[in-house]
Amino acid sequence: MALAQRLALQLAQWPMATRIVLLALVPMLVLVGAGGWWLRVQMHQSLLASFEQVLRDKAQRVGARLLVGPQGAGLREQAGAVDEFSAIYGGWYWRAQAGKQVLRSRSLWDMDAPPTAAAGPARGAPVLHLATGPMQEPLLAYTSAVQIGPPAVEATLVVYGPAAQLQDSMRQIDRTLVLAALALMALAGALAWLQVRVGLAPLRRLEALLAALRAPQGPGADVAQHLAAPTGRDLQPLQAELAGLLAHNAHVVARARAHAVDLNHALKKPLALLSAQASAQALVPAAEVQRQVAAMAQLVDRYQARTLSDALHAHPGAAGPAVDVRECAGQVLQMMQRLHAAQELVWALDDGQAPAGPLRWRGERADLEEVLGNLLDNAGKWAASEVRLSLGVQAAGHVDGQGAEGPALVLQVEDDGPGMTPAQLQAAGQRGLRFDETVQGSGLGLAIAGQIAQAYGGRLALGKSSGLRGLQVRVELRGLVTA
Repeated sequence: MALAQRLALQLAQWPMATRIVLLALVPMLVLVGAGGWWLRVQMHQSLLASFEQVLRDKAQRVGARLLVGPQGAGLREQAGAVDEFSAIYGGWYWRAQAGKQVLRSRSLWDMDAPPTAAAGPARGAPVLHLATGPMQEPLLAYTSAVQIGPPAVEATLVVYGPAAQLQDSMRQIDRTLVLAALALMALAGALAWLQVRVGLAPLRRLEALLAALRAPQGPGADVAQHLAAPTGRDLQPLQAELAGLLAHNAHVVARARAHAVDLNHALKKPLALLSAQASAQALVPAAEVQRQVAAMAQLVDRYQARTLSDALHAHPGAAGPAVDVRECAGQVLQMMQRLHAAQELVWALDDGQAPAGPLRWRGERADLEEVLGNLLDNAGKWAASEVRLSLGVQAAGHVDGQGAEGPALVLQVEDDGPGMTPAQLQAAGQRGLRFDETVQGSGLGLAIAGQIAQAYGGRLALGKSSGLRGLQVRVELRGLVTA
């Protein structure tokens, strides 16, 4: 077992093409070898059987012309018989023996002894025996019992025939079979090599596509389109999974970079304030330092939570317990009401468009709080007297020609502030972009909310509120729990 495991590990280290060729050629080699050997045996036996039949016929013909002398005076051959047994040392011989009486063919001339004692049965023909003739030529012998008479005499007749031509035919068969086996194995090897080249070509194309991703002048962020190049039907599922994995990794990296940029941008303001106060006066009040330090610590915790939220799920909304949307929205709304208490705004929660019963969303609570906090905080800064948060549900549908998506959670935040001009609506959402520097903020709220919406397969849209006449922000988040 240990030897087999070591052998399997060694074979696993070989290239895939080599293993495939071996798996194709080794069974072929076994089949060709076994089939060739069986065919050789059958053909040899056929030749020997034919030669045996020839010797049997000649033995019958010789036995028919053997006679017993008068008053049993020895064996003799019928006169006038001229055939292949008449040529001296011609390769065809016979010898008959009845007791001590021996009669031999004319071709043996004056040899009293048989060509040689039988050397053993011929392979594949147990009736025939190997022998050597007077000229040291190879012979095959056939032995039979004959009745000679009258008077009836039991005799043993041995007929010899030349085996050189038969052996040459057998060797020619062996050479032909070996050449045929070699040609067949060469053809099988060429076909296996061609099959490996053609069969593994999609893998090589996929390898080239993946290698191009690491090149300095690679496809950049357009990984999915780059990996959409055809590599073969069999690899399409693997190719699609790789494209999705790489696109997701690129998305995660982009979000991580965006978090770093956002954090850097957000920390600049408290640091700038501390620097300005330190430049204006020798001593900065401890309360102001603590307030700005606390703000920076809160920013760090906030972006750390967002980064952890990205790392927890490969597919947004697929992990974690469902979030009670109404309860989460109510808490964020109360927090915003306390934060903007000085403005004395009316904060309204409208869930009339949402279905009755629990409204649950499968996602990270920190992401939902981030979206609601950014949108409501932005609305509170610009609103004149009222901010309205509406909860709703969008039915399942198709997205960008892809398969059907589940229902989406809809968050709509409106205010009665000045709103935005068409040009501002077009530019809104860019990182760090602020339309009024007198209003406190970092210019990242809409960008962060839009990024989170995209991570959950949704989107963020800006428009004019039909009821409050200010800005309307509509966010769709996939992952609504329907059961």
